[in-house]
Amino acid sequence: MEGTELTKTFSAVDYVVFGILMLGSLLIGVFFAFRDKKRSSTENYFLGDRKLNAIPVGLSFVVTFQSSILILGFPAEGYAYGMQYGVQCIGVVFGYLIASIIAVPIFHPLKVASVYEYYKLRYGRNNVRYVAVVLGAIHYTFYMGIVMYGTALALDSVAGLPYWASILMFSTVAVIYTSIGGFKAVIWTDVFQAIIMITGIIAVLVKTTIDSGGVGNALRLGKSRINIFDFNPNPTVRHTFWTLVFGAPTQYLYLAITQAGIQRINSTPTQDSARKLFYVAAPIFALTWILVLFQGLTIFSYYSSIGCDPLASGQVTNLNQIIPFTMLELFHAYPGLPGLFIAALSAASLSTISSGLSSLSAVTYEDFIKVFFKNISDQKGTNISKVVVVVFGLIAVGFAFVLSNVDGPLGQVMASFMGAISGPEVGLFLLSAFYPRARPNAAVIATLSGMCFVLWISFGQNFSASLPKAPFLPLGPTDQCPVNPVTNSTYSVFNTTDQTKLLSTIVTEQTSVSPQYEKSGLQTFYSISYMYFNLIGCTIVIIVGLIISFFTQPEAQEELPEHVTLPFSVFIPSCIKNMYKRKGPYDLTETEMT
Repeated sequence: MEGTELTKTFSAVDYVVFGILMLGSLLIGVFFAFRDKKRSSTENYFLGDRKLNAIPVGLSFVVTFQSSILILGFPAEGYAYGMQYGVQCIGVVFGYLIASIIAVPIFHPLKVASVYEYYKLRYGRNNVRYVAVVLGAIHYTFYMGIVMYGTALALDSVAGLPYWASILMFSTVAVIYTSIGGFKAVIWTDVFQAIIMITGIIAVLVKTTIDSGGVGNALRLGKSRINIFDFNPNPTVRHTFWTLVFGAPTQYLYLAITQAGIQRINSTPTQDSARKLFYVAAPIFALTWILVLFQGLTIFSYYSSIGCDPLASGQVTNLNQIIPFTMLELFHAYPGLPGLFIAALSAASLSTISSGLSSLSAVTYEDFIKVFFKNISDQKGTNISKVVVVVFGLIAVGFAFVLSNVDGPLGQVMASFMGAISGPEVGLFLLSAFYPRARPNAAVIATLSGMCFVLWISFGQNFSASLPKAPFLPLGPTDQCPVNPVTNSTYSVFNTTDQTKLLSTIVTEQTSVSPQYEKSGLQTFYSISYMYFNLIGCTIVIIVGLIISFFTQPEAQEELPEHVTLPFSVFIPSCIKNMYKRKGPYDLTETEMT
């Protein structure tokens, strides 16, 4: 290993590969803008005329909700904490299965363009609707900010492109092709970007495995990262089998009931095709999840094989920079491959940003503009929606700049803070769908209660200075590093102060949790695994909503519209229902009865 030389940066070929992605995404938007010029309706702009195939829509669903969190955060998780996070795939698949059972039969028959329109139909008033709208808008703009930040972080590490330039570039490209091409452009750029993303993931995985000495040696060197099952019932342990499996379904059910999820459900022609999109998304999602975690393991194995861990040696100061740093280390002699990695990362990020902008534009039009301007023309509504895309793009850019000082795996950052919104929104949906007697004011109070409670835990966990952080697994060796990790050198990217600070941080993180440490009651409460935040918020909303609705129930319950609620029997498989139905005496023919 020659050191972390400053000459290991993007080549001209890398910039060409990266540029092809950006240009390709723009051209797809331009293509659909011209092709659908004569069908400029809001239904076409937001839902693709409800005629899209389930396979590309399912693929779009996967890449929409992964982005830089998948490319950067998950391998960093595997590198620092091991493969245990992969157990969550069980909960993810279960969450998608639940979505196909309960989200599709509600939202597809209603054919609502906005998910929040459902709450107007369900409760007959707009107060629940607007609470959900505000929470959803905050959730997605914050999410897009995380995505922009993660991509900017990688470009800064690999290409030396400043944060502000990266953020502005990605937001501009996404705004342009989303605003001019509409939902079809979003779907097909997602497919294009998914292919690039998966190609980049496989390239890194194969190269690190080969350079580690093959699959067997990679597994031997990375055996400390093969920590898949931990059945510890303690809810304050960061990741266990229980936190990952039981904390995941509500998180991933939420994706289906976001505006982006509902747009994809309603863009398909039938309920069967809408369900199929989840059957397509679940295995692809789980497979890519496992691949990127294994990527983190093989990267650790590679650095262990050469005796120079970049995090332990101070060559990397932010855990999320491990992947772009490795790309230059491994592929600097192969022009085009670092560009392919950044193209993969950019593809995933652009997908999320464009879907978010499309969703927020649809919400603004359906839940605000159409409500207050009932006679607005379709053409004018479409034009206003394009302007709204630009506005939300600017807001997301602001969030990205705010997040520029974030440390820790991006996946944990997202799940920790965003669980305060996503969990209560899932609880609101379940309360509304399965409890016909739920009252609108009760739903509002319950949702805000769940959000405030989870925010309290989240802020306590992330900003409590005295609360010990989850330790990394033991890092790799540094004895073969070409320079002293705590001295300045020709090959060192970081100065002595940065390196000393990092090493101090690593030592603190690895020793901060000890059997002798005694937590106070409040610290124990703040130590609850962030994986439970979503489930806690959901549970609080349901319990509070049920209690308040019970005590505020009017004498006469108004009749609810069709398709806004579901019976609990929806969870019973059709084969079991038919079996019991055939055995019933009322299903016998007249001849059989005699």
